[in-house]
Amino acid sequence: MPPVRRNDSGRQVPNRRRQAQQAMAQAQKRTVKQQRPRPAPVDYDEGKPTPLLLRVLSLLGVILLCFVLGYLGTSWVVDFLNRKLFLKPENRIENQEDLSNFEESERERSARNAIASGAEVHQISLNLYHVKDDALMETRKNFLARTHEDNIRDAVNEILAMSGVPNADKMKLLHVFRNGETAFLDMPGQFPSALNAMGKQKSLLLITGILRTMQENFSPISQVRFLIDSKPPQSGGTVDLSSIWKLPKKS
Repeated sequence: MPPVRRNDSGRQVPNRRRQAQQAMAQAQKRTVKQQRPRPAPVDYDEGKPTPLLLRVLSLLGVILLCFVLGYLGTSWVVDFLNRKLFLKPENRIENQEDLSNFEESERERSARNAIASGAEVHQISLNLYHVKDDALMETRKNFLARTHEDNIRDAVNEILAMSGVPNADKMKLLHVFRNGETAFLDMPGQFPSALNAMGKQKSLLLITGILRTMQENFSPISQVRFLIDSKPPQSGGTVDLSSIWKLPKKS
């Protein structure tokens, strides 16, 4: 232990060197204490097994999700292939157009079978009014004699084809209803857009041709009411299909 220094009056004088060494030692202790790694927090849930009920519910959720995705994906693929006619079976009916085509093919098949069997086949001659060169033309054509509704369908479909209506081969009259002097013609959904493509003048000529055909061949029909996909059509467009169409009486 170094001797204690005293001043002239006999008082002890602190040893500056010793005090500096002590202060340095205390600072080093504080630094080491601060640098010690803190213990990581204890995770009391680590290693604890997941409850059985939660695992079962998670598994059921994954199975349900896979089922829904598989069902929706399969439905979409089948619908896409049906539209492309890759998997569509023959005579499968999915909409009004398919039903109309099926009925038409069945009528043609019955007529062919009757002719092949040598049975007597009755025919009727109808005056058809159709559009040609921006004018209304008359053509007489024979059809297989059937009910008035079937013959009206045959006449209207022929008028559409002879008038150059866009996609007339796919645009067949769906249904025909009669109520006294009124014939209700149920047209497919493409009919209004086809009239727009033809223009107002040709569309009016086409409607007039249908009216004159109904009036001259299917008495007492004198007026026509159009339906679109079995529903009343909206007003507007090239021609207003929501109105009842009737030819003026001859003076």
